[in-house]
Amino acid sequence: MSRKDSGSALVMAVFVLALITSMGMALVFMSTTEVRSSKADSLSKHTYYLAEAGMEAGRATLLILTGTGGFTDDLTTYAGGDGVLDFDPGSLQVTRDVLGNVTGLSGYDDDVPLIPPTPFADGWYAAFMTNDAVNGTSPNDTNDRVVITGVGLGADNALEIVQAVVIRDVMIPPAAITLLGPTPSFIGGASNPKQYIGEDCNGAPEGVPNLYAPTVGLSDSTAEALAEAGVGADTSYSSGPIVGDQAFADLTDPSEPTYHGPLQSVWSSCEELKHRIEMIRLGADLVCTDGTNCTFPAATPDRIVFVDDDYSLNADGAGLLIVTGTLTSNGANDWDGMIWVIGTGVYLRNGAGNGATSGSLVVADIAGPDGIYGNSDDCSTGFGSASFNENGGGNGDTMYCTDDIFNSTPAFPYEIVEFRQM
Repeated sequence: MSRKDSGSALVMAVFVLALITSMGMALVFMSTTEVRSSKADSLSKHTYYLAEAGMEAGRATLLILTGTGGFTDDLTTYAGGDGVLDFDPGSLQVTRDVLGNVTGLSGYDDDVPLIPPTPFADGWYAAFMTNDAVNGTSPNDTNDRVVITGVGLGADNALEIVQAVVIRDVMIPPAAITLLGPTPSFIGGASNPKQYIGEDCNGAPEGVPNLYAPTVGLSDSTAEALAEAGVGADTSYSSGPIVGDQAFADLTDPSEPTYHGPLQSVWSSCEELKHRIEMIRLGADLVCTDGTNCTFPAATPDRIVFVDDDYSLNADGAGLLIVTGTLTSNGANDWDGMIWVIGTGVYLRNGAGNGATSGSLVVADIAGPDGIYGNSDDCSTGFGSASFNENGGGNGDTMYCTDDIFNSTPAFPYEIVEFRQM
């Protein structure tokens, strides 16, 4: 090989080496960049999940604090001393010690955190409660809607914020006696005077003034006519100034004198009602699958007893009682709260006595064609024929009372209706 050729080979070798070195450096740079990008993305996601955890923890905490009550008291508490909900997520600042560790948050004026900064999963979360856009900075809640802001704090000054609008979701029966379905059977007592009262708490101080609920509420006008045909000769139906069969109502008709707002979807959807009933089962204080051996716990206004069978009620009580079979009630029993006969939908009150039900009674057949609640044909044909029969003696009363209703209403997780990441 000539000296000239040897020199050319050396130049080529140096060029190739330089090219390989450049490529290697580029690959190292790309790899480092991808690692950093992946780490940043992972940190951002981790902090976002911390913010979501804060929002969910705030939602659960609010449910424990408020239950089925309104939000105004809580909003007033978290508004702080000035009574104004002026929390601004954009003003939040993370405070840290000299080592860079998170010590808390600042920048939320005198508002009080629903959940203060709390260590969790290699980071921190917090939650704040404010009113929705309709009510603004006022702590007065007029629509059962509030905003929960979740804040996530991660390493390297990572900060993520999410917000959710949540609503208070409670099941409030619309009548003293609610019979669901197209072909109800209603037999009012005739042997002795009975009183069916729709005026809230019979006008007592704990009731809502001028709230006149139906004494018997039905799913449509045809069902209303069927129920009115069962009015007993010696019974009294009244809702304030509204008396007689005028106190019966098609719950979907705004022209009814006792109409007081759109019917909740849970009372018109068989599937939704069953879903709610099964949710209540999960949180009941007692679940009985044998109605002949069912010993209730001590009566309290918020007690929930679920009887997945036929049952004979022979004692006074309070709270929410759900029976999926036939419920036979002694005429002498007093009950403060709600009784829901939702399953096969048969309620029979018999025997002498002057027992009073204060709250609300709901009867609905959702058991499907086979008449057995709890299997696959439930709600397959919608609501069946609910049956209410008060054939016993005595002067028993059935009265709509929101005080007893709210005391016995189960609280469901607050539903998220809007969500955003900031």
